[in-house]
Amino acid sequence: MTMSEPPQKSTHKVEIVPVVLEPHPNADTLSIVRIFAGYTCCVRTTDWEGKTLGAYIPPDSVVDSSRPEFAFLAGHERIRVKKLRGIVSMGLLIPAPPGAQLGDDVAASLGVTHYEPPMPMSTAGDTEPPPAGYHPAFDIDSLRRYANVFEPGEPVWITEKIHGTSARYCWHAGRMYCGSRTEWKREDDKIVWWLALRATPQIAAFCEAHPDITVYAEVYGPVQDLKYGTGKNEVRIAVFDLLRESQWIDPKEAREIGKDLPWVPLIHEAFPFDLAKVLQEAEGPSLVPGANHVREGIVVKPLTERTHPEVGRVCLKIVGNGYLERA
Repeated sequence: MTMSEPPQKSTHKVEIVPVVLEPHPNADTLSIVRIFAGYTCCVRTTDWEGKTLGAYIPPDSVVDSSRPEFAFLAGHERIRVKKLRGIVSMGLLIPAPPGAQLGDDVAASLGVTHYEPPMPMSTAGDTEPPPAGYHPAFDIDSLRRYANVFEPGEPVWITEKIHGTSARYCWHAGRMYCGSRTEWKREDDKIVWWLALRATPQIAAFCEAHPDITVYAEVYGPVQDLKYGTGKNEVRIAVFDLLRESQWIDPKEAREIGKDLPWVPLIHEAFPFDLAKVLQEAEGPSLVPGANHVREGIVVKPLTERTHPEVGRVCLKIVGNGYLERA
């Protein structure tokens, strides 16, 4: 058995999409392309004459500016969100590579990777074999890409997405196990996951009392650029999911079971799904007490756990434009 676990899926893609130009209301030389259900991208109209397919590179991607496709981005290799003449442009659209077909993922062939921000606190540490049982790595897709998995008007559960580092905690064979998204860490109070656990004793108490449940959470504070009002070296935990054996627990039941746990802020308990209105919920200030900055975004899930053939578990994220537009 390996000491790390492979991610369940890759949520970072560069997909080949159809390109239909719409006039930009404030710029004669620009057009707007709508991608999937939730992205808009501004392009120079003359660059797309006679072209019907593009490779869409989402925000928080990193491109290789030594390649001819991206040479114009030298010094600005991280793809961001920006406003162009009053219209939000999310990511980058380039002509599809020769031979690429609609729906292909060309991230690898274009050398596009996902941006991983540096973390000032230690996230290293020795790994150890995982505990027995099913404790998968946590990956979720973008709702902007897969909005079709929700029905119009379907009541959805919306929570704030906290910007930190993913964590897993469980009790097995008489002791605590502490993990990052893909690894299980040997006990060491110098690394952030164990440090956060020590600062949040109710996590260990809950796990010991519920050895059949894995706690999924975000460790936050001085581990990313959003600090949420924490002091130097002060790390906190915000729980976002509970897994009982191999089943995710419905969100309301999870909070009832874990009533003493520190949860991510709940924004809406039964919000009628409307894509435009849900996208608005990703914007605005963080609801974490003491935070004085923008929220990173939101996580949206149904009131009753279910799966969908396109995404597996129906649990999707939206990273807010306000967060992505920061310098």
